[in-house]
Amino acid sequence: MQEATREGQGDFIDGAWVLGDGAALAPRSPARRGYTPFVARTEVAHTRLAVDAATRAKDGWRRASPDERAARLLAYKERLRARRGELERAICWSIGKPPWESKTEVDAMLAKIDITLGAGLELLRLRYPDEPGTRLRRRPIGVCAVLGPFNFPGHLANGHVVPALATGNTVIFKPSERAPEVGELMARCLDEAGFPDGVVNVVQGGADVASALVASPGVDAVMFTGSTAIGRRILEASAAFPGRLVALELGGRNPALVLDDADLSHAARELAFAAYVTAGQRCTANSRVLVHRSRADELLERLARAATSTRVGPPSEAGCFLGPLIDDAAVARALSMVERSRERFDARVAAEVPELDGSYLRPSVYLHRERAGRAGDAPLGLDELFAPIITVEVFDDDDEAVARANEGEYGLAAAVFTAAEARFERVADELDVGLCNWNRSTVGSSSKLPFGGRKSSGNHRPAGLASSLYCVDAVAELRVPSPPAGAPLAPGLVV
Repeated sequence: MQEATREGQGDFIDGAWVLGDGAALAPRSPARRGYTPFVARTEVAHTRLAVDAATRAKDGWRRASPDERAARLLAYKERLRARRGELERAICWSIGKPPWESKTEVDAMLAKIDITLGAGLELLRLRYPDEPGTRLRRRPIGVCAVLGPFNFPGHLANGHVVPALATGNTVIFKPSERAPEVGELMARCLDEAGFPDGVVNVVQGGADVASALVASPGVDAVMFTGSTAIGRRILEASAAFPGRLVALELGGRNPALVLDDADLSHAARELAFAAYVTAGQRCTANSRVLVHRSRADELLERLARAATSTRVGPPSEAGCFLGPLIDDAAVARALSMVERSRERFDARVAAEVPELDGSYLRPSVYLHRERAGRAGDAPLGLDELFAPIITVEVFDDDDEAVARANEGEYGLAAAVFTAAEARFERVADELDVGLCNWNRSTVGSSSKLPFGGRKSSGNHRPAGLASSLYCVDAVAELRVPSPPAGAPLAPGLVV
């Protein structure tokens, strides 16, 4: 029996729920055709109300004590815990994640609060070298607009919202238009946590609402997770506001280097997980594998076995590892990329649309044919795939592997599989990425370390532990508690 469609309460602005008069936001579930889990009403004009409310509230929240802020965030954590069943179900059917993965997303949301209030705020207490008469003051940025992605509609947005609130900023959160129910549930938890009116505001909508927020001169920071193309547009729209912080966590085409001494059984498990989890729809997905020629056949056999045996299905089917892509357009895009690059590879396991009721694509593996070393001539190109696809290239020595791994515009994550730590250290030092793992896939990261990429993969390391750092301005002070009488500033100056 199909569940009923739920109606939204509206936008949460200045401590109240406000129902919009605009278009209905009613995304279809990618996991079941014809099913609309949730309907929200949008209103572009609500962005102005939200910015005004956040602006009015920012001085009071800035002056709130750290203990007051922590108390509200801990109350928010308890409300998330109380609503975790609703959140997990909303993530499952809005995005198509299997239940096991939706659970891990909510776990990450809860953990972010403890990490921020602990080690995250401790980062702000780091001292500069002692010098008499100096001090560094940390001050909140002000009004922060958080634009959430669809692939982690709770966790990644929460990763901006929590540190912004903990450091004394006010927030306007626009959830992904693909997961409005997740955004509303977060708004309910924030409301129930007792934040002062205007400190947290949630506005639903698509690109028009996001554009209105970015265009507002009252927004002091924009925190965005999503595609590189949209990140560039946000930077362009923010050019009129040179004092604005724009924190971007963008895309990747992340390589794994499998050296000739690697444990292939371990490497294959890590690579398959990292390529196929979330149906490949992670910025850190391990979509590109470079393997030493002497180990290529064995690794390909293992990866092909993983691709054909991995279970695909809806959230209602127990034991599935991955669900659908976000919509039929994403499936069509992935198949089109494969078709356009057909002359560059041999399909070991070809991309295939299964007979399932939704936007599904089975995992696949493609081996790149020998190439003449032209930059960007990788199989399926070097664009972000965002689909459960692995492309494999063969190299002859470590230097060639590094050169190929550094191709392209992205610099988010890389992995190196080798038995020798010294080889990892040498290779990792040459890789132009923000995250680099030894015998771990590219999706492995610590929430107690900075997270982010280089080149077109983003800036400011806008996730992980360092998120508290970009939420504050540093004010440098020279201090003279007791001014000396009559001391001239310079020869010849008379005051």
